[in-house]
Amino acid sequence: MLRTQQAGHSRSTYIHSKAQSVAKGFEPAPNSILIVFSFQWRKAIMGSHTTVRPTRKRSSPVSGRNEASSGDDSSPVKRRRSEETEGKETTEALGIDGTAKDNILAGRNVNSPGESAEAGIIKKIYVENFMCHRKFTLDLCNNVNFIHGQNGSGKSAILAAIQICLGAGAKRTHRARNLKELVRKDSNCANAKIQVTLLNKGEDGYQHDVYGDTITVERTIALRGGYNGYKLYDQDKNEVSRNKKDLDEMLDKLNIQVENPVAILDQEEAKKFLTGKAEDKYSFFMKATELERLDHTYASSLDMVEDLHNQAERLRGNLDTYISQAEEAERKWKETQVIERLETKCIAYEEMYAWALHKDADENLKLKRQERDIFQTKAQKKMEELTQAEAAQGPDDEETNRRNNLDELTQEANEQADRKQSLEVDLKRAVEPHRALTRQLKTLKKEIDAAKSNLNSARRDLENRRAEIVAKVGSAESEEAHRTQRIQDAERRYAAARQEREKLKQDVTDSRKIYDDLEPRVEQAKNEVRAVSGRLRGLEARMNELESASSNSLGIFGSKCDRVKQMVERTRFRGPVVGPIGAYVKIVAGKEKFASIAEFSLGNGTLDRFIVTNEHDLKIFQKIRREAGCTQDCGILLQQPFARYNIPPPPVEGIETVASVLQISDDLVFNCLVDSCKIEEKALSISKEESENLLLTQGNGGKYAIRGKIKTVFCLPKGDNWNVKNGTIGLNSNERRLRQTIGVDKSAAIAETRREVQSLKEDMENLRREESKLEHQHTESMKLWNKKKIQLRKNDQELDTIQRDIDALKEEEVSASNFDTDTSEFEQAVGEEEQALEALKEQESMLVAQIEERAPAIDDLKARLNEVKVRNEKVLEDMKAAEEELAVYVQNLSQKQEKLEKKRQKVKQYEEIIEKQDNEILDIDTQTNKYLLAARTLAFRRKKKEAEGGDEVAGSECSQDPTAEELEAIDIPDSSSVKDPKHYQTRLERMKKRIQQERERRNALNEDPHEVYEKYSRAKKQLSSKMEQINEIDSTSCNLSADLKKRKQRWRQFRQYISLIANHKFNAILNDKGSSGEIEFDHKSNRLDLCVQKDFADANSQQKDVKALSGGERSYTTIALLLAVGESLETPFRVLDEFDVFLDPVTRKLTIESLIKMATGEKMRHRQFIFITPQDVSNIATSKMLKIHKMKPPARGDVAGEAVQQTLDFSQT
Repeated sequence: MLRTQQAGHSRSTYIHSKAQSVAKGFEPAPNSILIVFSFQWRKAIMGSHTTVRPTRKRSSPVSGRNEASSGDDSSPVKRRRSEETEGKETTEALGIDGTAKDNILAGRNVNSPGESAEAGIIKKIYVENFMCHRKFTLDLCNNVNFIHGQNGSGKSAILAAIQICLGAGAKRTHRARNLKELVRKDSNCANAKIQVTLLNKGEDGYQHDVYGDTITVERTIALRGGYNGYKLYDQDKNEVSRNKKDLDEMLDKLNIQVENPVAILDQEEAKKFLTGKAEDKYSFFMKATELERLDHTYASSLDMVEDLHNQAERLRGNLDTYISQAEEAERKWKETQVIERLETKCIAYEEMYAWALHKDADENLKLKRQERDIFQTKAQKKMEELTQAEAAQGPDDEETNRRNNLDELTQEANEQADRKQSLEVDLKRAVEPHRALTRQLKTLKKEIDAAKSNLNSARRDLENRRAEIVAKVGSAESEEAHRTQRIQDAERRYAAARQEREKLKQDVTDSRKIYDDLEPRVEQAKNEVRAVSGRLRGLEARMNELESASSNSLGIFGSKCDRVKQMVERTRFRGPVVGPIGAYVKIVAGKEKFASIAEFSLGNGTLDRFIVTNEHDLKIFQKIRREAGCTQDCGILLQQPFARYNIPPPPVEGIETVASVLQISDDLVFNCLVDSCKIEEKALSISKEESENLLLTQGNGGKYAIRGKIKTVFCLPKGDNWNVKNGTIGLNSNERRLRQTIGVDKSAAIAETRREVQSLKEDMENLRREESKLEHQHTESMKLWNKKKIQLRKNDQELDTIQRDIDALKEEEVSASNFDTDTSEFEQAVGEEEQALEALKEQESMLVAQIEERAPAIDDLKARLNEVKVRNEKVLEDMKAAEEELAVYVQNLSQKQEKLEKKRQKVKQYEEIIEKQDNEILDIDTQTNKYLLAARTLAFRRKKKEAEGGDEVAGSECSQDPTAEELEAIDIPDSSSVKDPKHYQTRLERMKKRIQQERERRNALNEDPHEVYEKYSRAKKQLSSKMEQINEIDSTSCNLSADLKKRKQRWRQFRQYISLIANHKFNAILNDKGSSGEIEFDHKSNRLDLCVQKDFADANSQQKDVKALSGGERSYTTIALLLAVGESLETPFRVLDEFDVFLDPVTRKLTIESLIKMATGEKMRHRQFIFITPQDVSNIATSKMLKIHKMKPPARGDVAGEAVQQTLDFSQT
């Protein structure tokens, strides 16, 4: 018993030591790539410098290729000896050492052993409407994960989700035939969604700068339309790609192999170990280690070698044709050698002829350059004079400053006038109550005076009454006579005053009428003075413009037009820039009378505008306007450059249009005025009546219309216009003064304007004298009217006084007859008069206080009004002075600009001459270089031919163009040795005639020697090319065959190495259970058998037929084989589904402990393991490296008598 146990241990120790010796001896050969199980193994075996194109498939060793067997059907002990021998050969051939794995994975992102996984492991799984899950999320641990639950709880759906989301097909899951069958069976489910989130940290991460720390792969399965495919998201859930190629690249970089059964083992794949044949196990082994894929690649390479052999044979069969073609071409070439020598002499003559032409052109070029230099010196001198003159002129901003100053003064004058008017209104409003109070005070004073007079009268009456009483008795009779006389005198005076009153009343009426008649005449005279003054200012401004434009033809259209035009001429534009428009517009001879209304119809700001043809030039011109200081001047119009429009003539005779009156020299300006101003739709007429008679028509409905395409009609003399809208005539009157700048004779216009200004000044003086006269008469009539009114009031007062006297005498006469001595009535009257006087004095005090209260505000308004009047007069004086200074400055500036313009024209003439000469020099220089190039090319070919010494080679070289360096090396011959071109031309013609005769004699008129040589060269090249191609194919085929043989040998050695490692690991895992075993490989028959000894101490317990083992023993053996084969699998995670389904509790516990120990060990810490089991794993202790996920039980019916799903508990030991 003890010896058997020791023998089992020694066997395990032997296998382990053998694998270590193999690993230690594996060192990389020079310039080779180490081989382990991965994509790098395939690259190493295939090589990095040979491109293999797969063709048709050939049967592989796995499917029956004849190879040397690595073993036989003998016992495990015998087989072990053969494996030892083959392992030794493998070690010697490959030189495997322990560092191989680290070196070969440099091209792939894999986690480093012994460290926590950072890239490629699964962090989270989310499914929606997938299989049995409606919505389910699973967060996984980085190392070991156990997923357990009852049958039907959706455990295997998680495995299927990982496969589907990471690129596998539906059949690979063994759950459905197509993807749509994986969608949850629910009437409301239209699609399924799967998301797998992978860790992407550390140096092994895939495109970390794009995706971040995690990559989420989403797979959508749509039943009825919608997106159906993959999506890749970064760590922030932003979509990065929908391309399947990006997913494949990511999986390859992270070494994720969802199709590899060792990486992801589902229930169906596991059955191949439990019930499969030996061939199935061997196929599983080849597929898991990717040896099968490499073998298929080698088969394709072998097909390529056979194709290369066939191609070489086909080329050898066609080689005779190329040989005969080359011999025929060589024969023709030798016949043309005679003509070739003649053509060599002809080329020499052509060379000298080219040198002669170059000599003449070069001499002509020198003369032209000397002439150009003379003009260049003169132009430089004129340019310096112009620069000095422009510098002496000073900046152009002075005129702008003066005009701005004048505008500011004008604006200030307007503001002062408005302020004056406002103050006058305020003063009038303030004075009106003051005047009313003053009038009341004046009336009150009169009442006070009257009250005082009445008081005095009452007092006198009282005193007289008292005296009368004393003296009444003695004087009664004498007083009666005297009273009668007084009454008669008073009645005579009353009649005279009454007659005087009627006369005064008539005088007041007459003087008021004279005053009222003079007032509108005075106002009219003032209006006439203002109107003439405005016209005078306009004419003076017009005269200033004409005088400034006399030396500057563009100044009449605007002060900035000339400067803008100069800047336009100095600027480079993509298209034409035309302007100002007025410079291209004239009046047709005989139609000058329509000039003013034609210009009025164009609208303000049209003639000073410029035209551009594209947006680029528009932006450049806007910059020019800003630099020139333009605000409203020099506007821009964008017009496409087309041919001149064809517009209709005037509709009737006797009517003109703006287009027929204006003569426009530029097509672009004409088209622009047609598009923007509609000059063909605006008619011009002598009068409104004539235009209506000729153009106006009336329809049956009574609505009016205009003939032709006319829209608006302008009439002389003021520019009044009419149109028809909706059958109704509309009339527009023009009150503005018409301006005319088109077709103006400037000198005559200036003289006429001066005469008009002088005439207006005389009219102004006459109007002012008339205004003064009328104002004087108006004032005198007002004084006379006031005087007569005062006299009338005095007459009324006199009549009242006389009437009172008469009434008093009559009352005295009555009272004398009834004399009474009582004075109480008189005393009462005195008291009443005194009270009335006191009341009036109180009212007087109140009015005086109110007047004094309002006086300061009125005085302040008067002072402010006076200040504004003084300032307004000062501003008007400054305006007049500024206008006079501006006129003088503009005149002086115009003279300076005229001189500068003459200098510019002179400089421009020189520049045009120089430019013309430069163009001529450029043409001559181009021709000279052309002759020089031709001469040097001919010389190069001649020298090349002479240097080679053979016609055949020379002809070949002549067909090639020389380089620039080779041409520069050709020296120009001395001009004294070069004769006149006619000399060489004559000899060249003779030589060509001789060559023609020779060709006719040899019947080779249509055979060009160069073409013959080209055919000969091509035939030789084709023959050489075919020979080289055959040799290259043979060499490549030989190299490929040798290389493929070598790689096949290395593939077999690698297969043997993987077999040894797997066998050692398989036995080590069984030893943990107290068993031992061996994997028997038959590479010749493509079989894999397992030999298991249940008890390594009992040799009789050995079983070669796995089916003879119990279910638990088969399951454990299967797990051991999977772990052994997957030892070299460098995938970041591995998934095993229902690995423990047939294990007994003890074996299951041991298996789980072994799996946990292996997964959490130092060598496997960089990988993630996901174990799926229906059994309970609650007895397993969790940690930061191990996590248990329990699935919820499936929803089952709870009807009485219905079957209930149960899960057996195998956790009991």
